[in-house]
Amino acid sequence: MASARHTAILLVVLLLASPTFPSQAKQGGKWNAASGCTCHSNTGSTIPITPTHNFPSTYNPEQNYTLNIGMSGGVSGTNGGFNLEVSHGTLSTGVGIGSVQVNSTGNQATHTWSDYRSWSVIWQAPANGSGQVTFELAVLSANGNGQNTGDAWDTTTHNSMQSGTNTPPEATDVAFSPSEPTKATGLMVTYTYSDTDGDAESGTEIRWKKNGNSWTMADDMTSVPVEYLYRGEQWEVEVKPKDGSDFGDPVSIGPVTIGNSKPSASNIEVVPETPTENDDLILDYDYYDHDGDPESASTTIYWYLDEVRQTSLDGQSTVPNVAVRPSDTWQAAVTPHDGEEPGETAWSSLIVIGSSNSPPTVSVQITPGQGATSANALGAVVSASDPDGQEITSIQIVWKRDGSQVSAYNDETAVPPSAITKGEVWLVEVRASDGIVWSSWSSSQELTIQNTPPTIVTVTMLPEGDLSTMDELRVEWDQSDLDGDDELNSQVTWWVNDEWVTDYDGLTTIPASETVRDQRWAVEVRPGDGEDLGIAVKTPERTILNGGPSTPVIDLGPWATGWTGPTAEMPTADGSAQQDSLHDLYVHAGSDDIDEEFLTFDITWARNGFRVSDLDGLHAVPADRLEPGQEWTVTVAANDPWGLSSNASTSITIVNLDPEASWSTNPEPPVPGAMVTFDATTSSDPDGAVTTWLWAIDGKELSGQSVEVPLGGGDHVVRLTVIDDMGGSNSAQSTLSFGSVESVELLEASLDGTQVTLDWTWSGSPAEFRVYRSTSPITSVVGLTAMDEAPAWGESFPIAMEPVGVTGENHWSEPVPAATTLYYAITSYSNGQEIVMVSSGANTVSINATGAASTVDDTPTGSAPIFSIPIAVLLTLMGIASITLSMTPRRKRR
Repeated sequence: MASARHTAILLVVLLLASPTFPSQAKQGGKWNAASGCTCHSNTGSTIPITPTHNFPSTYNPEQNYTLNIGMSGGVSGTNGGFNLEVSHGTLSTGVGIGSVQVNSTGNQATHTWSDYRSWSVIWQAPANGSGQVTFELAVLSANGNGQNTGDAWDTTTHNSMQSGTNTPPEATDVAFSPSEPTKATGLMVTYTYSDTDGDAESGTEIRWKKNGNSWTMADDMTSVPVEYLYRGEQWEVEVKPKDGSDFGDPVSIGPVTIGNSKPSASNIEVVPETPTENDDLILDYDYYDHDGDPESASTTIYWYLDEVRQTSLDGQSTVPNVAVRPSDTWQAAVTPHDGEEPGETAWSSLIVIGSSNSPPTVSVQITPGQGATSANALGAVVSASDPDGQEITSIQIVWKRDGSQVSAYNDETAVPPSAITKGEVWLVEVRASDGIVWSSWSSSQELTIQNTPPTIVTVTMLPEGDLSTMDELRVEWDQSDLDGDDELNSQVTWWVNDEWVTDYDGLTTIPASETVRDQRWAVEVRPGDGEDLGIAVKTPERTILNGGPSTPVIDLGPWATGWTGPTAEMPTADGSAQQDSLHDLYVHAGSDDIDEEFLTFDITWARNGFRVSDLDGLHAVPADRLEPGQEWTVTVAANDPWGLSSNASTSITIVNLDPEASWSTNPEPPVPGAMVTFDATTSSDPDGAVTTWLWAIDGKELSGQSVEVPLGGGDHVVRLTVIDDMGGSNSAQSTLSFGSVESVELLEASLDGTQVTLDWTWSGSPAEFRVYRSTSPITSVVGLTAMDEAPAWGESFPIAMEPVGVTGENHWSEPVPAATTLYYAITSYSNGQEIVMVSSGANTVSINATGAASTVDDTPTGSAPIFSIPIAVLLTLMGIASITLSMTPRRKRR
């Protein structure tokens, strides 16, 4: 089974045997048993066991697979268990022979009871580009002997790759590191691995060559072990990337030559460590060269006295004592050389030459002692003496903070508070000189800087100015902290009439409801930084003064009466009520005084933004002052006896009431076929005037307070819409049912010479008939009426008919007035109404009278024959003139 480092493992969990029941797999399953079961032993089992499964060799991304898990062989019985772990994808329970359970991350599955040896589980493959998936499986067969021996278990591992064509990976940016290697620097190869499928790198081959020959001891290593590197060698490397399935193209670089390693000098020291003027100074160091090159004569040794090179000692490893004096400072420098190139220069530590003179003794204490804070300056108290009785000529002081020297305060006896921070650990070191030799360094005790409590900068009780019982009290403060600590756990206490009210401890806000007029309030703040509390600061006392009335609540509308008083007692108002100009406008206003004082109310009114002073103090505006569209604003001021007040304003717009639509007809009832007048004079507007009347009669739109139209028999739909001076509208509609139109029938025209005769039939009661004539087709006796379609552009406009006769008979005649086509209409007249509607083929007729000109008697008695032609011509000209006259008004009406 794969080791725990694998990213995806299938585990079979083997269950523990019970000491009192037959040995069986652990009832609840077991997790994380990657290497098999440690509680069941294969010892004594002679029957082999083999895990069985149907794990896919390849998979499609995100597809579900049913995994069937079991075993072949094993001990007799039915008890068993398993554990499965997968590196990628998600496991979930499915319907199988035995029940299974899956962990919360979905990468492991095991049994839920131990009565089966085969199971199933659902595996959803991972997303595209996940690469290889590893399954690890362990199965157990238990013999039921009550022991953990004689059972059989085994494990197996299976890998599955994503289906489809794999794209080999690439190795780019292949390079040696460093680019100029030596045995001292080592040699390694670097590269960038990339795979378009997202497959992880697995199985990449790295092959090294030295001096043209394969160097297998470094195969698949990115670094060549230093023991294989020698100066002058030439190395090459080839990188062949692999994604676990396929190799990419190999990339080779080199050769690169291993260069010379610079030598080094280490452990350089001058002995003795504490020389006197009687000692020789001897230089000692260790020489090392990675290439094994011996130290050459080119190594340089320089000696420095008080930082000045002593050229006379160049190359010498010893300074004779005749050249040293007490208090001299010596230092040696070595630059090793291997015969090819020098190494880095190494320096000895500074050596100060002492003398036989006894050094001074010194001690130091740091002040103040323990408990010092960042507010304290630190001081060094130094005591020095010389056993030889010589004068102390110099004292050196070094301050250290958290183990590091603070050079800014060298030789200073004090460190200011500005340089000190809470939590730092300080100490001071001193040494003294008698002019010949320095004492050893003496150190004070360590001092840990403690927290500095914060201090109050300002504390204020808000709001500023006079306080009233309407005000919420708040406290704000600023504090400073030398340690830079934020405010934390400060203590806030409130004082009322010089007494500490503990119920308010810790509150930064006091509700207005807690204050009472004439109380004296103060607040005290003790600043905190989370560690310590500073000194408390208390604000001056402030007296709670009278509180003013609350902002008035106002309702405007057509109420029954006006009202002012406490808010809780305000009359209930209908929020949907609209104010019109027919009802008085009333105000309801409520306000309360927090001190329970009696309130008075001032009321002012404004119309369209202008004050109406004669309404001051009134609770209502009379209806006769209201007009639709006006905006009325009421301002109510609530006043207490101490002169405090508050006010509020509310506006309302006077709504417009819609007009009422109604009409009458004349005659009443209307006569079918006659002209009917529809009169809307009876329409009205309750708060203004009707300005527009719009009619729709049988779908025909008309306008005007009254309209006159002819209507035939049958049903007629009449709709009237009226609009008032504020744009309000109202409509009324009715259907009028008329009887049939009484009209002449079978109207015929005949021409006898120059005489036109009309004949018709009539089935009604006796009536008077009126004859109309025209030289153009007849569409209406009265011309174009409101109910007729208006001619389109370019069409002839109807002409009003010319009345030419009245008769009580069923026939009528006249001389031909013009040699042209003549058109006639017959109307009836009874009960004071003329039936003006015409119907083609019923009461209209036409006749061609152009032949009348040839039938004129051209030889009358006493007349000369010469007149026969002029008379015929005259009739023709009359026809032409008639046509011309009939066309003239048409052109004028277009």
